[in-house]
Amino acid sequence: MLCENRVVAKRCLAVLVAGVVVGAAQASAASFGQLPGARSIKVCAAAGPFWPTMTLALSGSAAWVGCKEQSRILRVSTSTGKVAKTTRLSGPVIAVAAGLGSVWALDADATLYRINPVSAKVVKRIPLLARAAYNIWIGGGSVWVADDQGAEVIRVAPKSNKVVARVAVGDGPADIVFDSASAWVIDHRDRALFRIDLTTNAASKLTTVPGDAPERMVLAGGKLWLTGRGTDLLRLSPSTGALESTIEIGASGIDLAVLGDSLWVPVRSAAVDASGFPTMEALKRVSITSGAVSTVAQAVGRLDVHGLAARSGYVWLADNTSGFLYRVNAG
Repeated sequence: MLCENRVVAKRCLAVLVAGVVVGAAQASAASFGQLPGARSIKVCAAAGPFWPTMTLALSGSAAWVGCKEQSRILRVSTSTGKVAKTTRLSGPVIAVAAGLGSVWALDADATLYRINPVSAKVVKRIPLLARAAYNIWIGGGSVWVADDQGAEVIRVAPKSNKVVARVAVGDGPADIVFDSASAWVIDHRDRALFRIDLTTNAASKLTTVPGDAPERMVLAGGKLWLTGRGTDLLRLSPSTGALESTIEIGASGIDLAVLGDSLWVPVRSAAVDASGFPTMEALKRVSITSGAVSTVAQAVGRLDVHGLAARSGYVWLADNTSGFLYRVNAG
């Protein structure tokens, strides 16, 4: 189009300026996160080639984000998005959790760190002597860490800061959930589901779970819910391990979080599922009561889920490949 007179020239200029503004806004949006509709907070891009799966914990008004390759943890304000504190560890950070009045972190050398949530300083280092320590869970008044290669879960008493039990649970313990009397452990390699008596630490196998590699589990609505690589969303009886239903969510789920009557499930595409990478295609919401599935958001570029948490009306996802913390309104 030619701008041949003054009036047309003004219109041309307006169109050109509008185009520049829109283009700049689109470029800005594209460069700041891959999940439309979510708030994006810049954090560390430090997942490394062997990605961690529990880099996010919520405590009070803070989100704690593990930065594996940088051997540090960030305390991020959930209201302002600003990094308020940084905690340095002695090795690559592979997990972080919050509970029992502390923040807990795990490094690749199987050292468990106890951190003061106010000062963000390490107050205790606990050697676990695990072959391949993996993730942290809080339950039964204790801190738990899986030994992926050792086929056991390790129980640490917060009062003494010492290992008080090592419970054999099969090949590849991947996740643990709790009620007041029991803990359930799922193995991602032999697909065995165990229940542990929290009083005696005795473990009993309930069943072998269907699917390829069940890796994530929650206890909600009185049922166990599981998913993982090559595995749909499964609902099981916590007393017997019997499969009660299978819910179609896509190729597979990466992780699970509970908020009210909903399960929040970041899911992979079929192409990604075979690799096992935590790259999300969409974030889905599943009704615990009815099993109805809806898609809440779809990624517009690569978005890896290395941590997932839900609280106070929001779902949080940590992507430590690209270095973003996402907040999704769950209303």
